[in-house]
Amino acid sequence: MYTIIEHIEYLLTSHDCVVIPGWGALVAQYSDSHYDPAAGRIERPRRKLGFNASVDHNDGLLAQSLVRREGIPYNEAIRFIGQSVSSYRQQLSTGNEVSMGRLGYFHSSDGRHIEFTPFYHEQSNDAYYGLRCVRLRPLAEEAARAEAAAAASAALKQNAGIRPQWNRRVTRIAASIAVILCLTVLLTTPIIVNRNQQDYASLNLPSVTKPQQQVLDVTPATKVPSQSEPEATVEEPVEPASPLLLDEGGSCYLVVASLTSAKEVNEFKRMHRDLAASMQVLRVGKYHYLYVARSYDAKHLYSLVPLLPKGYQGWVKTS
Repeated sequence: MYTIIEHIEYLLTSHDCVVIPGWGALVAQYSDSHYDPAAGRIERPRRKLGFNASVDHNDGLLAQSLVRREGIPYNEAIRFIGQSVSSYRQQLSTGNEVSMGRLGYFHSSDGRHIEFTPFYHEQSNDAYYGLRCVRLRPLAEEAARAEAAAAASAALKQNAGIRPQWNRRVTRIAASIAVILCLTVLLTTPIIVNRNQQDYASLNLPSVTKPQQQVLDVTPATKVPSQSEPEATVEEPVEPASPLLLDEGGSCYLVVASLTSAKEVNEFKRMHRDLAASMQVLRVGKYHYLYVARSYDAKHLYSLVPLLPKGYQGWVKTS
């Protein structure tokens, strides 16, 4: 089943304005490359999407894209766009968000005005893909870094010239002390000669005696803490803080329940008050998905699954 979202994503790669008849227009806004003195870098050029609800006439661009790719008549393409817009308005009226795939999402704060929140990584940024900001260092900072590097190199060379001579001197002193100690032990140790022993060829084996019973002192030894060593303390276990699941924006959702009616959604929120404040509803067809976090990065959402309260089984859904 095709949707108008994939056609809008494709058209924005080569057009700066795509009108959704009866809804509004997605407009690309450019900002040139410039130097930011506070950050000390050259900012790359950017292309950010905005929304203009007053431009909702049919210019034929979106309808012609449906005709070419889906192979349907022009009147059928206009009717399909109208049905999609009606579905979007119904989602906003119930407090839900309308996802625009990888571009962003629509929401309504007061039930009347439509607002669009673009994602940082837009698919329509192909012209600037791969460009990065350039960090620039002032000349004074570069000169200080070069001077510090030269001083460190000179210190290393000076130490390299002194260290071998000092090592040789210490080695000679240590060897002299070792020789003196060996000669002292050798010359001062007496040699005892037992001249009363008659049988020099016999073996003097030690006599075997009955082992004596020994009483072991089983008094537990207590360690006296020294003045320099602080006494060990037992830390009380700290309960981990409950995760704060924020709405980071994105086309991936951390879902905790999949329901089929608004009545079931209200009943589920009533029964699970610990996550009711963080739950949002995503409607896809006849299903109501209750999610507690969203992001463009699915791996980030998978890392939040173990942080859910006990008893919840979450999974990641991509719109």
